[in-house]
Amino acid sequence: MSWKSLLAFCISTLIYSCDTNEGLFDNSHSKKEAIANGATVVEYVPDKTVFTLLNGTKMQIDTAWTEESFTYHDGKRDLDSSDGYDFAFPVKNDSVGNFTFTFGLLDTTNRMFTNPGPEQDGLCHLNPRKLYNEMKIILEQKNPDTSKGWLNSIITDTITFKKLRTD
Repeated sequence: MSWKSLLAFCISTLIYSCDTNEGLFDNSHSKKEAIANGATVVEYVPDKTVFTLLNGTKMQIDTAWTEESFTYHDGKRDLDSSDGYDFAFPVKNDSVGNFTFTFGLLDTTNRMFTNPGPEQDGLCHLNPRKLYNEMKIILEQKNPDTSKGWLNSIITDTITFKKLRTD
């Protein structure tokens, strides 16, 4: 095999492997999508839904939903709760993309993965190892003092999400 053939083979393999989610963890972008893909979905209602942030803007959250974590195998979702759960809830705020706040699980020992903060699609995804009847989530904000910022962030709220009974 010539070096040109080998190079062409490597490039095509790389392109093919980048075009698939094979083996990657992912999460659904809506409760409806999670249900349609066979996940067991559980809803949680927050004890507080409207917040005034340190930068003066208002933020609103809504009912959370959960699904088992999953990876892709042969192009299909492989649900596996041994990899934890996706705990997602909608976040409405004009500065979601500005990264002035983030959410986290109060119980850090229950955290499967770190959370990236609210995404541009308006959802916050947290990844607990286990689901409980009550999930406590912290709202952490960037310190408005620019000399401190995220180095001295401020936890301003603890939100308790209570599991909705389905019986």
